[in-house]
Amino acid sequence: MQEQIFDVATFINKQRFGRVQLTVVLLCAAIMLVDGYDVFVMGFVLQPVAQSFGVSPADVTPVFVVQSIGLALGSFIVSPLADWLGRRMLLLASAVLLGVFTLALTQATTVGQLVAVRFVAGLFYGSLIPNAVAITIEFAPERLRASMVNWMFIGYTAGAASGGAVAAFLVARFGWQSAFWVGGALPLAIAAVLYFALPESIRFCVLRDDRDPLIADLLRRIDPSLKLAGNARFMLDEPSGGMPVIALFEENRAPVTLMIWLAYFMNILVITVLGAFLPTFLRIFGGLSLEHAAFVTSFYSISGIAAMLLYGRLIDMFGAARVITLTSVAAAVAVASLGLIDLQSPSLYVAAFFVGAGVIAGQGGLHALSSMTYPTSMRATGVGWAVGAGRVGGMVGPWFGVAALSGHWGAFPSFLAAGSPMLVVALAAFLIGIVSAGSKPRLAKKKRSTWRPG
Repeated sequence: MQEQIFDVATFINKQRFGRVQLTVVLLCAAIMLVDGYDVFVMGFVLQPVAQSFGVSPADVTPVFVVQSIGLALGSFIVSPLADWLGRRMLLLASAVLLGVFTLALTQATTVGQLVAVRFVAGLFYGSLIPNAVAITIEFAPERLRASMVNWMFIGYTAGAASGGAVAAFLVARFGWQSAFWVGGALPLAIAAVLYFALPESIRFCVLRDDRDPLIADLLRRIDPSLKLAGNARFMLDEPSGGMPVIALFEENRAPVTLMIWLAYFMNILVITVLGAFLPTFLRIFGGLSLEHAAFVTSFYSISGIAAMLLYGRLIDMFGAARVITLTSVAAAVAVASLGLIDLQSPSLYVAAFFVGAGVIAGQGGLHALSSMTYPTSMRATGVGWAVGAGRVGGMVGPWFGVAALSGHWGAFPSFLAAGSPMLVVALAAFLIGIVSAGSKPRLAKKKRSTWRPG
């Protein structure tokens, strides 16, 4: 019997957004919800933890630095393991270990114990975003790739936005440990659901073993009417093998890789500055009450979520580089405008909407860009290292706020400094678009590489 050659990429690209794609998006959004909650929850329990340990809040702040280091190392070191072990396995393992170590955090009695456990937990939830992005895009038709990634990333933003309210409700009634009981139990519960419901990436399975019977089962889950011969061999029009980290700089990828890292660094720097200092800036420069400043900050986050519903579709229609360039410029202008307008007027909400739409939704756009840039064999590594570069930006970000407050910069210089890195994001995206337009697919190991940044 003649061997049947089945092109998996062509099959996926012909599919509609169906039950399997929806399942993947929802499950990855759920794990992103936990990730967003865990990253920011420590900031809301800082004072209760300090009181419980009998120390000043300043004595607990090293946990933020160590947590950021753990997140970065998780992105750099743990995420790439998915290109060897599979996206599903690493997501499951990371979710379980995140849950276990977060629960262990409730037993800490000293700052040293808190720092050590939080560092280890950071290693594992630092790997969640890159692999959730990778598995989502590998089930997506090309025409919906950015849309599905942005829909999935709404989970992260929702988790970050809701963390404060959930933590405040729990801590006031049950103590600071309760915030971490929730943060530990949720990933364990979601991991159980992932185990039974989340499929492995079809593209990864093909590159691992193009005769794996699991591939046929996955394809039939997407299209139950699909007829396949028993001797079918599955193929992808992508390169395979090699060292993923090294491959990020091969086949003319080096300029794009470096620009992606720069864009991530600057975008997460701005997200960190605004997340940590926007309420304080609004209170100092605008005279807003604590409740009003908190509401505006929540509105900024919700604006990012709303924009994500459309942002991915714009990228699918017009290209990631073009959309990110334009929205990053708009975000820079919107952040700087906060230093010029009357912060007591309704125009504050107009500016806050464009800040959220450009900065938060722009982060989802960068995830789409990086995941579309790299082929399956190095996608988790490519996105992981890009996120790692962003985590480094997150470590640097708070120093901008500290400098603005300690230097008494005033409203416009402070907001201008906070927003100007988005111009660097715009420049990086613009250059990626130029490189993308001038690049041509090249052969790699007898398979044509179809990477197309932007």
